[in-house]
Amino acid sequence: MNKANVWGSQIHGGLRVGDDTHYIINLPPPDPAAITRALTKLQELSENDEDFQWFVERLDFFTNQKTQASVIGLEQKLMNGGRDDLLEIAIERKDAFAKRLMKSQLNRRRQGIFLYILQKISFAFEELVRPLIKQGAPNEVIDGVILNGIVDTIYREVMAEDLTIDQYTISGMLYFLTGKCHLIWERQKC
Repeated sequence: MNKANVWGSQIHGGLRVGDDTHYIINLPPPDPAAITRALTKLQELSENDEDFQWFVERLDFFTNQKTQASVIGLEQKLMNGGRDDLLEIAIERKDAFAKRLMKSQLNRRRQGIFLYILQKISFAFEELVRPLIKQGAPNEVIDGVILNGIVDTIYREVMAEDLTIDQYTISGMLYFLTGKCHLIWERQKC
């Protein structure tokens, strides 16, 4: 597999990552101003209870179990997807985020940031990672897309608004969503 490291550079426009194995992924550049716009809108919504209900319901969607099927837990979901190698770190990071989420229940701004990130993770996973899993792409390719296309991209967007949210936290949010059955690591649906 070809590898490339890009440090201290600015990328304007999309980024194409891949090699001759037909796993070509186009990664859009991060938009650091997006979360600022989202937080401004959240503040406006919180002043009008009727509109704010949408925010509360959307956050509940991501923080609750997606399906009514039997809950098999994060561990089994990763094992079913052949990702036993991620178990220890996934559990640790998911639990750390879950504790943080509980502590921020009354902080609308923090919850707004969490909602923003959870939505971005969910969408990016479904659009970038899930197709690779279905194709049987190597774990290294999948992990690279998760790191570069999801975790680092979101981190670069969020860091200006909240320095306490780092790659570790964003990764924990990804595993949190996996545990809630929002992200599927198996070739077949869970």
